[in-house]
Amino acid sequence: MDRFYFKDKNDCSKEITSYPHTTWKGVRLYDGDSKTEYKSEIVYLTPSHLYFSSKDRTTMNMVLDLKCIVLVEEEEGNILRSSKIILHLLPYVCEQHSKPYARSSASFIKLAFSDGGLSSFKNSVQKALLERAWEKNTENSSTSHPAPMAFRSGIVGIERRLQEKVENNSSSIQVAFQDMKNLIDMAKDMVQLASVMSSKIKVCIFLFATSDCYLIFLSQDRHGDISDDETVKFKSYLLSLGIEDPVTRNACSSSDVFCQHLAKEIATFLLTPISDSGGFMSLSDAYCRVNRARGFELLSPEDFFQACNYMEQLNLPLTCRKFESGVLVLQLQSQTNSQLEKNTETLLQARQKLTAFEVSQEFGISIVLAAECLYTMERKGVVCRDDTVRGLMFYPNEFSSRTQIIRASLA
Repeated sequence: MDRFYFKDKNDCSKEITSYPHTTWKGVRLYDGDSKTEYKSEIVYLTPSHLYFSSKDRTTMNMVLDLKCIVLVEEEEGNILRSSKIILHLLPYVCEQHSKPYARSSASFIKLAFSDGGLSSFKNSVQKALLERAWEKNTENSSTSHPAPMAFRSGIVGIERRLQEKVENNSSSIQVAFQDMKNLIDMAKDMVQLASVMSSKIKVCIFLFATSDCYLIFLSQDRHGDISDDETVKFKSYLLSLGIEDPVTRNACSSSDVFCQHLAKEIATFLLTPISDSGGFMSLSDAYCRVNRARGFELLSPEDFFQACNYMEQLNLPLTCRKFESGVLVLQLQSQTNSQLEKNTETLLQARQKLTAFEVSQEFGISIVLAAECLYTMERKGVVCRDDTVRGLMFYPNEFSSRTQIIRASLA
């Protein structure tokens, strides 16, 4: 509806009276799929315009230029709704006219004909669009500048307009990616600058785990003429950079070399977080952490998984393990599943019942890993579970322990 504009009725009367046989009454307007306040309009069709008149507007008509219409369709009705005409319109262009709608999100309007005439209106508008009389008037009135070449009408014209839009969008996307490339280049320069500054400032981070939070203490060994404010600023930059010089595929001679270097980078970066989280971390969490630290040099899930499979071969402190359910984790080489199960069993004996959430809180691991550990212990007969509406609870398997006692006494 923002393609409509108001025009004085006296200025419209001459053109309207020249075409008396193209008039329709009882027309309701829809802005997209939404009803509007224009319920009973009289529509006049001329070779260049659609005029909408109403008894409520005594001095003004609403006008829609036919050049704004791209396509005319008929929406078939059913028992609950009537048939309608859909007029697809060109994109909004800001013009200095008084308008019924200042701005609309819809790219089309609908017309409902309560007094009939839907088919004749559709045929008349399509005929007017084929003739394109407004272009001929422009050519006749233009003397100094020739009119631009118009698209062919009909399906071919619509296809050419769509093709032009696609080409314009492609050029815009290319410009956007070029800007992104420049931004990435600037980010690389910033990383190199941070590497130079890190040689002047040695940052040591000591994480002391408390019950509520981590306390971070920074100690520095400053060199050169660097003020206290600059030192604090440099530290904040360095702490937020993550991986300073990430491994890239272009810098490696082959895919295997890239995966090996990437495996070393991942192991170095995740060693401390995995150690602090109980020796285990799900592969999805590890992937998110590494990609966030690498900044613009993002990894695909396939490259990350292949690099993790190289860890055991390279004898790195981390290794990739797979639970029986299919869950993949990164864990310390020194950490084994049996050790986690033993710690969980000790905790269970002390509390007599456990949930996966309590195990994750106690050992600092994710709930998924905690649940996998409990399921593994259940398969071994160490624990049994009670699945109720309150949730899943695990208990010591008294049947198994008493059976062992009986067998020992019989022996």
